[in-house]
Order: sequence, then C-alpha cells, then structure tokens
Amino acid sequence: MKKPSRSPAAEAYHWVSIVTTITLEMVLPAYGGSLLDKHWSTGSTMTTIGACLGMLVAITHLLQITKKPPGSSGQ
Repeated sequence: MKKPSRSPAAEAYHWVSIVTTITLEMVLPAYGGSLLDKHWSTGSTMTTIGACLGMLVAITHLLQITKKPPGSSGQ
C-alpha cells in the first residue's frame, strides 16, 4: 500500500529545514574563523579556512541529499 503523502505545509517545512541547515553549514565555520582571526590576529587566514571547510561540508551534504532514492525524505 502506498504511504499517505504529507501535507504541502509539512513538505515546505521539510525543505525549509534542509535549506536552513545547509546555509548554516556554510556560514558558521566562516564566522567561527572570523572570531578566531580577531582573537589570534591572524588576518583572514582562519576565515578562509572556515569558509572552505563550510563549503566542503555543505557540498557533501547536498551530494548525500541528491543520492537518496525518490520518495525517501529522511523518515
């Protein structure tokens, strides 16, 4: 038997949470690097490292999402 589909609002909240998570994965490491740069006076070295790390994590997450089989929304 086919599972009942979720309401459009539930589906929208699901995608909003995914987009928010990926955005935070990109932004927070760069922000943390910025704080470390100010604390250690390292120019923009840690910000660059944090931004690269954040992009790597976000891209990995996006690739995992695209490899999920159709119909499996993480439930």
